[in-house]
Amino acid sequence: MNTDLGGDPPCWAYLVDDDPTPWGSGDVGQVVAVDLGATDTRGRSGVVWSLPHGGDLDVNLVHLRPNDSIGAHVNNDVDVVISVFAGRGQVSINGTSHDLRSEVLVVVPKGARREIGAGADGITYLSIHRQRQPLGVGVCPNQSDDR
Repeated sequence: MNTDLGGDPPCWAYLVDDDPTPWGSGDVGQVVAVDLGATDTRGRSGVVWSLPHGGDLDVNLVHLRPNDSIGAHVNNDVDVVISVFAGRGQVSINGTSHDLRSEVLVVVPKGARREIGAGADGITYLSIHRQRQPLGVGVCPNQSDDR
């Protein structure tokens, strides 16, 4: 492969490399193809579809009814990608507001405080992140031990 063009080769460079090793012979996960446009979003606010577990990704289609919101919270485990599917709203990340609408993508870094609010017509968006460890029961760090 010619590397005289500078920089590191892209992640797909092995597809055009001269190496005869077959690249498609490893284990592959479950292929999922879904028409998200057929998902019923007429109910209450919340997750209306989730990617079946078993891979490295968690993907949720979230719908918020008009003017509903998800309160401020912090995710310390993984970065999250928000990709708007339909509607409008706003996301506040560490106190900075960003408009959400179709074809907008926002990356929320782990450790950032975020809250999401739907506009007057509601909002439907994908929340995409690496799979996290299962939630467990524990003691909140700010609780005292004076039981």
